[in-house]
Amino acid sequence: MIKIIVDSTCDLPEEDIKKYDISVLPLKVLLEDKEYLDKKTITVDEVYGAMRKGIMPKTSQPSPETIYNLFSEYAVAGWEFIYLSFSQALSGTYQLANSVLGEVKEKYPEVNMEVVDSKGGSTATGLIALQAARMAFGGNLEFKRISDYVKELINCVEHIFTIPDLSWLIKGGRIGRTQGMIGNILNINPILDVKNGEMEVIHKVRGRKKALNTVVDLLEERAKSLTNQIIGISHADDPEIAEALMELIKSRLGCTRFIVNKIGSVLGSHLGIGGVGIFFFNEDAKDVIKNT
Repeated sequence: MIKIIVDSTCDLPEEDIKKYDISVLPLKVLLEDKEYLDKKTITVDEVYGAMRKGIMPKTSQPSPETIYNLFSEYAVAGWEFIYLSFSQALSGTYQLANSVLGEVKEKYPEVNMEVVDSKGGSTATGLIALQAARMAFGGNLEFKRISDYVKELINCVEHIFTIPDLSWLIKGGRIGRTQGMIGNILNINPILDVKNGEMEVIHKVRGRKKALNTVVDLLEERAKSLTNQIIGISHADDPEIAEALMELIKSRLGCTRFIVNKIGSVLGSHLGIGGVGIFFFNEDAKDVIKNT
């Protein structure tokens, strides 16, 4: 039996997590000196509620003990597993998990187990995990085939975000105060991409409507086939903008299959209220998207 593990930076509907028995490793969220386990002892809605009150969440990786206990649980039971971790360019979780994996492998060398850097997060990781879990669910495929498939998907998944309010990037120290304030005054909506696990600004667009159209332009440009794809849309506590983006994609490109959900606490605390992103497989995906 092969188990797919993600961490709480992965965004996926709860029904899919339950249906395919995907295991979720919680990161930590710190609010006003109180520590919580993301999506376990605090909900995403509660984190956004705090943010709306002006509280800046802090996040950190899971404890080594938590990771060790989870990995050992499956190894003891003889379950092979693949842990699809948050981007190592954005968090130390991957390196920590890899170190813990080495200890568990020493005790259970006969069990196939692997930690894979997702080079991203949110619903991009969710789409990959969903594919891998579907493959593993039947119980007929070898560990290496699923592992190779996961790595192929990582190389062809796209993350594109737009942010309407630069205040949270200012608070988090990710852009300068003067630059951010000027951007807000000019109604600048940056378009962010993820390359090699790191977020970078690729366009600066004036106005929300133009920003959404730019996001859809990039979707059309990068995806070879959209007919059977599930397009992921995740929002930072702004369901109306997610709905508007979905309708725009439907009207312009004819897509019919979507996963729409909230960006989790970790990425949401970086992007701030109102951010929205899309996730899909690009033209390099070739035949892998036929299983979507």
